[in-house]
Amino acid sequence: MHFEDSDFAKNFKYVKVVSKFGTYYLLDDFFILEVNEGEHFNWDKLNDLLTSLRDYYGNHKTLAYIANRIHSYSIDPVLWSYFDKDDSILIAASIVSYRDSSFMNANIEKQLASIPLKRAHSLGEAINWVQQLEEFN
Repeated sequence: MHFEDSDFAKNFKYVKVVSKFGTYYLLDDFFILEVNEGEHFNWDKLNDLLTSLRDYYGNHKTLAYIANRIHSYSIDPVLWSYFDKDDSILIAASIVSYRDSSFMNANIEKQLASIPLKRAHSLGEAINWVQQLEEFN
């Protein structure tokens, strides 16, 4: 389910950003990314995203990331190793998988991630997990 079509969109204040590779929603302590169908999310797209996040939140904000995988796309799994908890604005992530193949890919990504990564079956599960992170409480 798209974030904007969910009840969560009614309960949170957010800023919507549409980019060439997808749409993301900027909330207080986390952001949700929905990558476009057929994209390959690579280093260049990650840099564009991180620049946008720093422009909006500043350099010292810590965030959680929710990958709402409503579309089929590929990602360079090595990107997960980039996020060092001590040197990144991202402190945790959740991958929402709606298909078994996407959930299996998330298992591989979890092994490569240098930050806590939760695999979720719904947007609600991911948002609830992010909201319970001790860094935000």
